[in-house]
Amino acid sequence: MSLYTFSMIMIGLGALFAVVTLVYVLRMTFSRQAGEIGGWELRGAGKTIAAVARTTLAEGVRTKAALGFALLVVFSVPVFWWLAEGDGTIKGRVQMFMTYSLGFSGFVLSLLTIFFACRSLSNEIATRQIYGIVSKPVPRWQILIGKWVGVMTLNAVLLGLVGLGTYVGTKTITWQFKRHLRHELMTSGGLTPKQSGDAVAALDRVRGIGKTGMESPVITAMSQATGMSRKQVGDVLLKLPEPTRVNLRRFDELRRQVLVARASVSPPMPDLTEEIEKRYRALEEADNLPETMTPGEVREQIAKELSSSVRTVPPGTGRVWKMKGPKPQERQDFIMSIRFKLRVAATIPAIRNPDTGELLEEDTVLCVWTVGNPQTGDSLDLIDAQPVNTYKELELPTNCVQSDGTIMLRFMNIDPRNNDVVFDYPHGLEVMYRVSSFGMNVFQTCLAILVPLACLASLGVCASSFLSFPVGSLIIGCLYLISISMGFVAESLAVSEEYAPVERGLDWEIRRMTVEAIGTMLSVGGLDPTDQLIEGRTIDWSVPWHGPLKESLSKWPFVLFKSLIVLMIGVLVFRRRELAAVIV
Repeated sequence: MSLYTFSMIMIGLGALFAVVTLVYVLRMTFSRQAGEIGGWELRGAGKTIAAVARTTLAEGVRTKAALGFALLVVFSVPVFWWLAEGDGTIKGRVQMFMTYSLGFSGFVLSLLTIFFACRSLSNEIATRQIYGIVSKPVPRWQILIGKWVGVMTLNAVLLGLVGLGTYVGTKTITWQFKRHLRHELMTSGGLTPKQSGDAVAALDRVRGIGKTGMESPVITAMSQATGMSRKQVGDVLLKLPEPTRVNLRRFDELRRQVLVARASVSPPMPDLTEEIEKRYRALEEADNLPETMTPGEVREQIAKELSSSVRTVPPGTGRVWKMKGPKPQERQDFIMSIRFKLRVAATIPAIRNPDTGELLEEDTVLCVWTVGNPQTGDSLDLIDAQPVNTYKELELPTNCVQSDGTIMLRFMNIDPRNNDVVFDYPHGLEVMYRVSSFGMNVFQTCLAILVPLACLASLGVCASSFLSFPVGSLIIGCLYLISISMGFVAESLAVSEEYAPVERGLDWEIRRMTVEAIGTMLSVGGLDPTDQLIEGRTIDWSVPWHGPLKESLSKWPFVLFKSLIVLMIGVLVFRRRELAAVIV
């Protein structure tokens, strides 16, 4: 049996299982049987929900399995702080520590949420403890909402401890480096204790963009703090061991690129629908439509051509982008960056610029970047040869972002070797600038981790309303594992862009639509908070409402809305469920 046949069989069985489960849930919801008929009162709902939540939270503390998960989450943070090494530099250690502490904690909390949410209500029903609650005038919807609030309260408390531990652990790593640097400045650099202390304290006052050699802002800050000349500070640093000097450079990168909260703004892709239809009608009227292609394939081909033309800058021309981002943070040491990748199809030979006689190296493009609005005088020009087919980040020591977050960016292709330059949106061109602090970024990361936990808690509470604990936890656990493995599923079924075949027939379209539908329905947020944190990027809470529907439905508002719908289904099922049969 081939992989394709096996995959299609498994997708079919999964779809059949989902349909059977949905029919069962709907039957339980609308069947005429005993259960709670009324009970939608709102008076006193807050006290009841809070009481159920406190009971659920106390149950989580008493339950051995939940307590084990909680202890694993809490104690894993200091373990990762102790073991994290990264690439051996301070920047690598901080990034690895944050990745492990928050990433591992998010995964363990997901498992805890699934097991705890599926167990809490189903266990009370199995042990008949629920009789003591439903026999009182307590609406059943308040019981389920209280269970969800209790599960999420436990998650919030644990995640708050993890976030605090991550922040403190990161600051401790930087403190350890400063203490080691002070020791090296005295033993290897020959400074007095006061001079070394002043030089290390100056690291907190380093400002400006990153530069190499004697132009480094670290040397400037140390020179001002110690009263030594820049050359004297440079000579002292040259006496330090090589690992210490490397860590000092990485510490400056850490300051600018990790321990910050930078917004990432990319040019919006224009709406090409009207132009696509216009070109399609022109081909149709001229009777030039390809006979071997369907109308949908023709439109797709036109869309690719138009998209490529929008992202391409021919030689001797320029392109202007107007982007909108969040409000920038008001700081004296404002730093903004342009991160880009100049994609060129052919190899570019090295030549001398006929205008200036300057040597243009191989595989570089001479270009001009203009940030800001030249008409208002608040702009900056950068003219240089930039490498191609690789990511490059240019730092600008100025604030060219308007107060409302508007950014004007212009690119001019002035290379005399006449090569087209292509930008791949959105990651091929980004403007980044500081909008908040590192502590606030850690807090937002914890909030972003709570989004999938809220969805899993809703699924678990809903499953516990009509399934036993083993069955409910198994189903929700499998759904969660599938949701975080959709990238592998797409690659295994050859529907991703990297593995898609050249000729895409009907079977490929069915596979693609199936994988996209499953990925959208099982999406748990799509925020990637840990990856954003280690790169110093603020969490992107925006939603592309005008983009592809699948992209919008995979974002966090849809996940929260889906959680609400699932929780409502659980309420309807639980209200209709007969907890004890009347025997005469």
